[in-house]
Amino acid sequence: MIAGLREILNDSDFRKPGALCAAALVAWVLLIALMLSSDTSLRLVSSNLSSSARVLDYAMQFKALPRAGNLITDIPDEPLSVLSNIIDALGLRSRMQQLQSNASGIVVQLERLYGDELGELLGSIENSGLTIKTAEIRALPRDDGRLLSAILTMEAAR
Repeated sequence: MIAGLREILNDSDFRKPGALCAAALVAWVLLIALMLSSDTSLRLVSSNLSSSARVLDYAMQFKALPRAGNLITDIPDEPLSVLSNIIDALGLRSRMQQLQSNASGIVVQLERLYGDELGELLGSIENSGLTIKTAEIRALPRDDGRLLSAILTMEAAR
């Protein structure tokens, strides 16, 4: 029986179809290996997208958390008096042109401010529980340097 198998394998009519079958088998093995590796790559890409979506979800949840100092319980009853107290504490009362409350919120206009004074004012407003809705800041040229003019519209943080 083994001798008969050797004769078949050595037969020239069998070698060409046998080689063709062997080449087809190698091609199928390579194709299956390629499909398995691409499936693994797709799973890795899917895993990365899933991780990115989770990070984005966590960032949105973190952003939705209330900031310290802006809690509703920290907001005083009258935002206009809070802003007035901030302006007095920073010594800006003489440079205040307007302070009023209207339907859009509290509006304050200050003139002849230095950059660090404006920064301190904005920080104090943020820490007090007020939220700045709009800000119009202009640079005013002067002989002794540049001063700023600011018109701020704000409301109590929600």
